Amino acid sequence: MRKVITLAIIIFLLSPPSLIYNTHIEEKMEEKVNVGPLKKDIENNATFKILYPRCSDPAIVEKGNKFSIIIQKCEFSQIYVRISTAYEPVVDEIYLKVEKYNIDSNVTIIAKVPEDTPEELYNLTIIIYNGSYFFKTEPRAVSIVDEIDGNFTFIHVTDFHIGDLRGMKENIKETVGWKAAKKCIQEVNLIHPDFVVITGDLVFGQLYPFEYSFEYKKLYQILQEFDVPTYLCPGNHDGYVQCGQDGFEFWQKYFGPIYYSFDYGKAHFIMANSYDWPKPSRFAISYIAFNWGGHIGNKQLRWIEDDLKNTNASIKFLLLHHNPLWDTKNDSLLRNGYEGRKEILYLIGKYGINAVLDGHVHYDNVSILNNTVYITTTTAASSLGNKDAYWGYRMIKVRNWKLSSYNYKEPKYSIPSYRVNISYNDYKSRIKNDLDMNLTAHLSFILPLSWDGKYAVINGKVEMERKDEENIQIYITSYINKKTEKDVYVESI
Repeated sequence: MRKVITLAIIIFLLSPPSLIYNTHIEEKMEEKVNVGPLKKDIENNATFKILYPRCSDPAIVEKGNKFSIIIQKCEFSQIYVRISTAYEPVVDEIYLKVEKYNIDSNVTIIAKVPEDTPEELYNLTIIIYNGSYFFKTEPRAVSIVDEIDGNFTFIHVTDFHIGDLRGMKENIKETVGWKAAKKCIQEVNLIHPDFVVITGDLVFGQLYPFEYSFEYKKLYQILQEFDVPTYLCPGNHDGYVQCGQDGFEFWQKYFGPIYYSFDYGKAHFIMANSYDWPKPSRFAISYIAFNWGGHIGNKQLRWIEDDLKNTNASIKFLLLHHNPLWDTKNDSLLRNGYEGRKEILYLIGKYGINAVLDGHVHYDNVSILNNTVYITTTTAASSLGNKDAYWGYRMIKVRNWKLSSYNYKEPKYSIPSYRVNISYNDYKSRIKNDLDMNLTAHLSFILPLSWDGKYAVINGKVEMERKDEENIQIYITSYINKKTEKDVYVESI
């Protein structure tokens, strides 16, 4: 057994990092870039950054509506905005109308989405002209929807722990190669919620020197496998300071701000940082960390209160890594308690936050205090923190702008991973639903163009069809009863 574990660790640590997806996107774009009537090659050497939206804080926009884009200040005489289908074999490229832009410390662009834009998750590309053409792409940054109303579903995932070997205690096979994290993503994509929120400990950062360089790159790559919008906030493992590396510097490089908020219609979400310790207090040497418990500093507390003062949302969520109901004195070698815990609880009550979502402990818990629901979700891939815990994720439903459901099973449990499985074979898929709940599965098939108008879908409903010069891509939904399996397939007629 010891030899097996040693071999698994060697495979895990020596797995070569792949190129990040953003590089792949830009290489593809260099092959052919169309800026309307200009049709000139664009040099891939833009120095500005896209600050918003990003793959970690995307814009969800209704068809025909406008939204803001923020880029770093740069010189240009013309500017274009394009969205292109994210990581799909059939790619739509759509230019948005630039209504206006303002230049101050950054450049804010107001762009309008055409009414006939297909519902989809898109990469965002900003193209500027300044004697030559330059571009910058942010993957999975814009999601176009028909309508945002008071009825929506999102999924809460936490504690991915990319780089963490502790999951081997649960299942060696599914820990090596980050299979458990990827399986979670596959299942979430099949369920296809309106969006996903992830509350910290996305990487490990506590095993070998300079590991953040590898883990953040790999995490970024794995997150691109989500085909729904994803919002992130950090945990303690994301922000250790070890071997001269500050995890939060990597976070800001790959994902942007450490804390922020976003709106989904009349729903307001605060993505907070509950590992807001000063840099010296985040020091770690391998498995030894000074503090891994909660801390919310005064600056962030003031920002959270200002943010809450300026929203008139119908429903409000606070997302962070450490549950503020629980002191974390035991999560510190120095016996430091959860700094800012009482202050954030006061703000939760004062401003009527409806639900608080968190992780950290690697098991499920639900507590209700003063009409606020505190929801802790188990880990997606690491060691388990309780005897009744398992790998999983949580589905949360809102109906008429009110919290409707958040438990897979009462009184606290999230959806267990590895209970929903799908396999593809050409134009056929088999879905096995071993959950104690019915679900609507979302599938996609690629058909030859010769099948145009000449195919039938068995056990599914076509929601959308897209075509290019060679293929047809169809999006299908299929209702799968609990504890059953079903074949969904397409045949030529």
